[in-house]
Amino acid sequence: MVRKGWAVNLMLATRIITPSAPLLSGPKADAPLDSECLFGERFDIADGGVMPIDGFVFGTLGTDGYQGWVPRECLGDMPPPTAQIMVPMSDVTSAADIKSPGRFGLSLGALVTVREITGDRAKIVTANGDGFLPCRHLLPLAADDNHLPAADTKIDDWVGLGERLIGSPYKWGGRTAWGLDCSALVQLTLAAAGLDVPRDSGPQHKIGSPISDLTALCRGDLVFWHGHVGIMQDDARLLHANAHHMAVASEPLDHAVERIATIAGPVTALRRPVI
Repeated sequence: MVRKGWAVNLMLATRIITPSAPLLSGPKADAPLDSECLFGERFDIADGGVMPIDGFVFGTLGTDGYQGWVPRECLGDMPPPTAQIMVPMSDVTSAADIKSPGRFGLSLGALVTVREITGDRAKIVTANGDGFLPCRHLLPLAADDNHLPAADTKIDDWVGLGERLIGSPYKWGGRTAWGLDCSALVQLTLAAAGLDVPRDSGPQHKIGSPISDLTALCRGDLVFWHGHVGIMQDDARLLHANAHHMAVASEPLDHAVERIATIAGPVTALRRPVI
């Protein structure tokens, strides 16, 4: 995906308090979806944008600098996050007991603040009281976090995390396990590996280092077309969220190259992320 933003003066820092929030191109519910914000991410409301227009405010998503209109009801105050969701999706329950009623689901990349640990469950802050998640679904943001068990702050097999999203629906502008696009798949999985990358495939062309040709590809390399990007699973198979399968799918790279050439032209770049 290729888009661009514009500069604004930032005024009020808030956080996303709903499981996700649409980031739209205009202040109306039927405006085009440019991206999505995830639970716990910071959203800076622009100077002069505190008063909603038809329930929407304009600002910038702290994670990647993306700008747009977000429903004001999706924003509120929460403490700084201490962990992120590192599985495709996780269910927040109302109590530590796994049989307790579910409250809502969170997607890969959502940010949470852990209050304490009860057994193998983490108590997290939400806008309406506490919730509970499996500790094993969380990746600490800092190695010295006082709540979560000692753990690394990134995962090694980030491609494997992307493979767990196979079958998730393709959604233009989507950024959750319930619907995402090609560049969101790259952004979210690389974030779990500790690498912050741009939201769109255009700027993602600068990730890491260049690769000479298709014969040098290996697991974790990125293949780019105009407006599209995919992740190599090995030297021959491509993982990508795409509108042909309307899902995150795995297919032979040569099949993808042949098909995409008729729509977006030839491969434009081959890159190897530096993890």
